[in-house]
Amino acid sequence: MPHISPHLRQKLAEKGVEYFIDNGYLPDNCSFEPPCAPKWMGIDHGIEMGAFSYGVSGSFSLVKIGRYCSFGENIQVGRGAHPSDWLSTSPFFYAYGGPMFGLGQDFPAAAQYHAYRPGPPGHIPVRNGRTTNDYLTETVIGHDVWIGHAAFIGQGLKIGNGAIVAGGAVVTKDVPPYAVVGGNPAQIIRMRFNFEQCAALERLAWWRFAPWQLTDVPFANIDEAIKRLEVLIPTLLPYQPEPVKISNLA
Repeated sequence: MPHISPHLRQKLAEKGVEYFIDNGYLPDNCSFEPPCAPKWMGIDHGIEMGAFSYGVSGSFSLVKIGRYCSFGENIQVGRGAHPSDWLSTSPFFYAYGGPMFGLGQDFPAAAQYHAYRPGPPGHIPVRNGRTTNDYLTETVIGHDVWIGHAAFIGQGLKIGNGAIVAGGAVVTKDVPPYAVVGGNPAQIIRMRFNFEQCAALERLAWWRFAPWQLTDVPFANIDEAIKRLEVLIPTLLPYQPEPVKISNLA
């Protein structure tokens, strides 16, 4: 994992990725589609971020993010789940990658601590079946999703295209496309558009294109925007930039 340094941040900026954190490490499996801005987002276990998306701050663990997403401050996405029906909820009994803490040798039972690995469990604490390693699952955020300040998105969930998660919401289950959810646990408050409009937007997949390709689309009027997209999209080529991969910048 490359150390976050002014040099690395400058290389990211030159490649179209705005990142402000100036200490720690970025996982090798981070991939950013330029332009985007993870800003002060803390990243664990990897991330994919689509073009025209940005996040202010918080913690993001093994997350795939689509295009045109907006994340507020202090958001928690994909933080590790713990098994609630085991004898213990502690990851000491299922985290197979090595010792839990980065410790030295000058403490009681240090040798046993460093040699210890948990035995095979009866099952592993994952959600929704999207297992990516022994005990983590990928959280998937669709395109054009807005997540408000201090929201919590559980590990392994899927947030559909066009969804809105209210500030402070605690999301414990998948969110349908174009739903507005809030509360603890988060519940659907309303749908952004009617069924026909949502279906048209999913079919058109307008996020495949860059903003400068859509300058004459009346975004403030959903029906007129859909009409214009129906005519415009067949004339356009999707925006397909080369992803910026941390493993190639190290």
